[in-house]
Amino acid sequence: MSTKRENRNAYKQMKFRVGIFQIKNLQNNKLFLKTSTDLDRAFNSDQFQLKLGSHKNTELQNDWNTFGSDNFEFGLFDELKSDETATELEIKTDLKELLKLHKDQLLINGSMFY
Repeated sequence: MSTKRENRNAYKQMKFRVGIFQIKNLQNNKLFLKTSTDLDRAFNSDQFQLKLGSHKNTELQNDWNTFGSDNFEFGLFDELKSDETATELEIKTDLKELLKLHKDQLLINGSMFY
């Protein structure tokens, strides 16, 4: 049987999908973009918060309440492929820069954000 320490060390060694996910409002095409070092967990967390009515982005939450869950699409926006030796700080910095690049380009194309 594994000890707590062994389980913690095994968890630290796990590699998660890193990148940007989106929640898209299909009624008005507004986007909510968020970076994460664990895309699957972040996706589930935001979806759970919206269903509970406690999402931190109140504008997104209000639209969710108004239009209903069927009018929103969750998905991967961009996945970051980083070097195996990259530190967590380097990955978070890369994610922040990647998000800014995408938002700048989307704004040029007329996209709206939460």
